Amino acid sequence: MERSINNLINPYFIYVLSFLAVLIAYLFGWSNLFPNLGGSLLIFLLCSIIIALFMGREVAKRKIITFNRLFYKDKLVWVTIAILVGYVIEFIYHGNFPLLAIITNIPLSYHEFGIPTFHVILVTFNSFFSIVLFQVLLSEEKKRKGKLILLLVLNLLPSVLIMNRGMLVIILMSCVFVYLIRYQDKITMKKVAGLLGLFLIALYLFGVVGNVRVNNSYQTDTSLFDNSLFLQLGGASEEFRESFIPKEYFWPYIYLTSPMANLQETLNNFEHNEDVTTYNTFSFVVTQIFPDFVSKRIAAMLSISVPNVLQIAPEFNVGTAFAESFVILGWVGISLFVLFLFVFALFYILFLKSINSKYFVAGVAIINSIFVFNAFTNMFAFTGLSFQLVYPILFTIWDTFRNKKEGRCE
Repeated sequence: MERSINNLINPYFIYVLSFLAVLIAYLFGWSNLFPNLGGSLLIFLLCSIIIALFMGREVAKRKIITFNRLFYKDKLVWVTIAILVGYVIEFIYHGNFPLLAIITNIPLSYHEFGIPTFHVILVTFNSFFSIVLFQVLLSEEKKRKGKLILLLVLNLLPSVLIMNRGMLVIILMSCVFVYLIRYQDKITMKKVAGLLGLFLIALYLFGVVGNVRVNNSYQTDTSLFDNSLFLQLGGASEEFRESFIPKEYFWPYIYLTSPMANLQETLNNFEHNEDVTTYNTFSFVVTQIFPDFVSKRIAAMLSISVPNVLQIAPEFNVGTAFAESFVILGWVGISLFVLFLFVFALFYILFLKSINSKYFVAGVAIINSIFVFNAFTNMFAFTGLSFQLVYPILFTIWDTFRNKKEGRCE
């Protein structure tokens, strides 16, 4: 009999798997730019993984994370239309989409696309709504599935039009967690292997899109699908260059491991000029805990600046969720961030459970995604993901208010 992965889909086990995956990939040695991992970092990762295993086991034992079914309503169509209208408004504002700009050789990055503030709300709600749609798709009978698939595709389309791979990957990752929560009693290791196969295909396509973007950005004279430039930028080893492995996989490899390399580079060479103070502790809270659309405004008002993370190369500028915490407060900052992360996740999950939120699964999927992508950068401070945590609470409060007003309960 094949073993299932029942009750293993919680953020603490996700933390363990994410950083183990990074460590294993790091050992491949595909890039000549990477420093050797030091003892202090390995000890920290080992300790945090042990704590995460303990907390994950406790959450799993209590069977807190369960799937609740959501059913189709006509308002899902109207919400989808409203989202698409929002992007049409932004298209009118800019006169183009980033994807069309690439095709027509007009400079327009997805970083520049969007109406300030409105774009943050639109993108984060679009992402959250896509996750909810996927939950409805897994809850409904076959007769509704075709319509729901169409709605889901329409909600994924904007991330392609604005060439925001991060948005698309975040949505798809959250949907994977919704799927795993839905079928956690039935998913066997054989099915996990099947999902892994799909994941490898997705990673290959990620590399293809990456080549298109980097060749377009650097205006190379080669094919948009050529690998040469990124292999050079990432310092690909001769062994990898000569291997049979498709070179498109160098993109996900670098994305997965270069943050750890930057973290080690920072640990090796960054020098702190002062001890822990009230000011830099406040700076840590503002820049590492608050969503960046808030922290940027506070930082500008109070002239707060964070020292740059040291990098193995100019093109790779993130150092996991921990590097900026280190440059602000040293190992104290890293420890505080991990403590906050672990406590917040538990509080958030228990809070959604206590208010009986029908968006509980979406909320858990989002927090799981934050834990996955913290292996790359501080996703808790990244508005595009962390702000999605507001919507399950906000719409649960709205549903409760509406139900009380109408004198009914669900």
